[in-house]
Amino acid sequence: MRFCSACGSPVGAEPQASQAAQPDLSAPAALVAQSVQAVPPAATVPPAQAVPSAPSDQYAPAAQSPSSGRKKTLVIAIVAVIAIVAGLVAWNFLAHTNDETPARNETMSSQGKTAKSKTSEQSKTCTTTPDASLSGVSSSGSTLIATVDFSADACDSNAWKGKDVKISIKDSDNEVIASAVYDFASKPIQFKNGETTLKMAFTTNQYWRAVSRIETGSTSMVVQKGASPNGKPATDVDGARGGANIADSDMERYAQLALSWQVSNDKSAISSLHDVPTTQLFSRKYGMEVDGKTQHYRDIYKQYLELHAKWPNAVLAWAADYDYYTRYGHEADYYVLLSGERFDSVSDARSWCSANAFGPNDCMAVQMK
Repeated sequence: MRFCSACGSPVGAEPQASQAAQPDLSAPAALVAQSVQAVPPAATVPPAQAVPSAPSDQYAPAAQSPSSGRKKTLVIAIVAVIAIVAGLVAWNFLAHTNDETPARNETMSSQGKTAKSKTSEQSKTCTTTPDASLSGVSSSGSTLIATVDFSADACDSNAWKGKDVKISIKDSDNEVIASAVYDFASKPIQFKNGETTLKMAFTTNQYWRAVSRIETGSTSMVVQKGASPNGKPATDVDGARGGANIADSDMERYAQLALSWQVSNDKSAISSLHDVPTTQLFSRKYGMEVDGKTQHYRDIYKQYLELHAKWPNAVLAWAADYDYYTRYGHEADYYVLLSGERFDSVSDARSWCSANAFGPNDCMAVQMK
């Protein structure tokens, strides 16, 4: 036993020590005293009658001291506290993790939606260059308004944002009769089921055929990306998109071809004016000075378009083709624009020039023979 069953005090001595400490009651008092003196003070034990004798084989190992027991109890308590704290920390971590999971999932879902939204937005922009066809032409003053049908099956119902796009109209002989550079990056073409229709504006620097002479059914169109605009785009006209000029060299070439075409195709109309007084609106020659400006083919054709827009009967002639201009042996290598108006007399024709505010060097009465 480690503790006394009577008083509860710990038993710290070995059995032999306990037996040695018991005095022999049959011995004399001196021997008893001597025997008691032989026991070291540190081995003091409770009175013999309080500790029952026990066989040596039933004796437990030496008991721990009170301080050792208290230490063990303290260690156990500390371990228990640590276990409880660890359990609380683990529980709190798991609970916090579970609380964060919906928020994290919501954040990831939001990020996924944002990514999908960006992808969807990108997918709404078509990259396929559309085809184009001319479905109609009209005019606003001297500006050509072309109604253009665009088609691109790959675009479906998405937008096309082409930048610096040259759109050209060609006639049945594959000659360019209109061309300008447009920017669809800031104002995209919006398709619906792969098709859409827009109105495109061409200024007198950008088309080379009188509006009334354009046959839409025999034209073709070319849409070309990566063109170089020549100056700023023209303003929109009556809802039609304005574009920038093409290169000067191209404008010059197309204007020269247009002048030749116009002269050739106006001969029949001019022949009907023989012996009929009419008016001449200008005479122009490449390289001549007019109001301080050197004339180029594009300048001559531009003026033809502007005047033709006001007087649709106007016709263009190459002066050298008519005796009226060569009969006195003068050089006649210049273009002449006739109003095509018919008058009863030369006097009436002159009055018409004055009534329309033409100067004497710009308008004159003529009678072709």
